Amino acid sequence: MGNCGCSCECCLPCCKKEEKKPIKPRRVMSRYEYHCRTLKDLKINRGDILEVIDETPHWLYVKKRTVNGDKQKGFVEEQGYVPKDFVKPLDSLEAKPWYFENVRNRIEAKRCLQRPENHEGAFLVWRSTETNYLYLSVKNGPHARHYKIREGEIEKQFYLVNQKTFPTLCELVDYYSNQERLCTRLNAPCVMLDRPSLPCLSYDALWEVDRSLLTKVEKLGSGEFAEVWHGVWNNMIDVAIKEFRVSNPEIQTEINIMKEIQHERLLQLYGVCTVNQPFCIVTELMKNGSLKKHLISHRMKKDIAFSLMIGFAVQVTEGMAYLESNNIVHRDLRADNILLTDMQFCKIADFGLAHFALPGDHEHTSAVKIPVKWMAPEIFCGNKYTSQCDVWSFGILLTEIITYGNDPYPELDKIKCILAIRRGYRMECPSDCPLTLYEIMLLCWSTNPEDRPGFTALKHRLMALDPEPISELDSVDVELNKDSSDCLSEAN
Repeated sequence: MGNCGCSCECCLPCCKKEEKKPIKPRRVMSRYEYHCRTLKDLKINRGDILEVIDETPHWLYVKKRTVNGDKQKGFVEEQGYVPKDFVKPLDSLEAKPWYFENVRNRIEAKRCLQRPENHEGAFLVWRSTETNYLYLSVKNGPHARHYKIREGEIEKQFYLVNQKTFPTLCELVDYYSNQERLCTRLNAPCVMLDRPSLPCLSYDALWEVDRSLLTKVEKLGSGEFAEVWHGVWNNMIDVAIKEFRVSNPEIQTEINIMKEIQHERLLQLYGVCTVNQPFCIVTELMKNGSLKKHLISHRMKKDIAFSLMIGFAVQVTEGMAYLESNNIVHRDLRADNILLTDMQFCKIADFGLAHFALPGDHEHTSAVKIPVKWMAPEIFCGNKYTSQCDVWSFGILLTEIITYGNDPYPELDKIKCILAIRRGYRMECPSDCPLTLYEIMLLCWSTNPEDRPGFTALKHRLMALDPEPISELDSVDVELNKDSSDCLSEAN
């Protein structure tokens, strides 16, 4: 990485180094592969056992022992830095290949299991943020079946029914992997294609990126002020490069906001090039493109389950709730600016119009070009853009999702759209849209901004839209049928 020779904030390391303190040696297991990006890194494979020597907020300095490559007996020791989020404590639940820490509800579990790489009996275990219960989810034909895992209150026990208990969760999984007593036998852990986002390009990376280390590969899109490219950093790491055509104050605002935010539902900033023009920002690359593109690709078949559509919306509310809690307004929330990971999880992107909504801030948006058909009516009157305006835009985004990517107000041009909205016009309920979802849209489009729900409240309302009831198991043996009330399967 390049150093521009000054001590300004943009040139400080992405991961600020702390004084090294002695730590108690501990062992961890790698959940993901990591390839060296610098000479200080250590290459690890999934399942490697590592000893932690030192750590920073985002990186671990570890030691790995591997069998010597020649015929002589012995081991080779290697040391280097690895991302902290890529490893988990040895023998912990989080280290198991079938435990999905990033899955928090049935919709997300189903989305993972429906990957084409998974076969009958693929499974994962996850913990619900709503109930704090553990669940075992299994692929069964076109369905995902979800079993609540009970935990003993006195002794450490895990069970699906009272008659069969296990001292550990691993033993429960092993038992049902060898016994076809659920809807199907547990076959193999669900595939996990996503990896945690890195906080920066490498352990000792600087915010200011050496432009000579960036190579543009393919243009992904362009707007009024910038182009977005698929690029490569240091001839080895795929990145996205947003290159600005002209310099303007909004660029620095976008950079400052992206430096401040770090959330799994938000696109991760890696670095910037601001020493010479054209300025650019470097982020993680989302190869699957936008939610809009994904929806349109399914428009003919209309084969996205309603629960998965709601899942997209829920994930967006999680990212927007984080922004809301940090007094950041996005101002350009639409399906084009929601990117998808390999596992089809959402990440909110494009913070070119975002700003900090600080107390006493009287900034107006008259000079900012915001997509009209996603704008709240108070903006047409020159009022300040707030998080409640983002809620209005989210209501429009819901129509994009349920209509497989259709543009809002298709019968109106921009001027007619503004006039109609100011008169109180609201889009009619889209075809095939449940009334319960349309009611949420109308809440987002309340004329009075104070009447619109916050994003956390919206998440709970969306999660309550369960299109399929919990049903009892229909393919079980006598053992599970003894107490069906203790073992329910949610067929999604």
